[in-house]
Amino acid sequence: MRWSEIKKKHPNSFILLGNIKEEQVSENKSRLIEGTVLKTSNDPKEIRLMYQEYKKKGMNVLFTLPSTPEDFIIENIPFMGITR
Repeated sequence: MRWSEIKKKHPNSFILLGNIKEEQVSENKSRLIEGTVLKTSNDPKEIRLMYQEYKKKGMNVLFTLPSTPEDFIIENIPFMGITR
């Protein structure tokens, strides 16, 4: 389902998405185009736990907040570890 439709259908919910399709905007940014709704909830802890379960299984999932905009831009920031 397209992200704009998901956002309209679940405007005030935390949403767990799978089967995510993105469009590259720049080198480190992409726009969420569509996905499959795996779970919706008003409880952020419930969504976070479900997210962690799916990640442990190796699935590519994403969760959104009720305030996530319709133009959902995802920024990939490289991990900078601690060096000694």
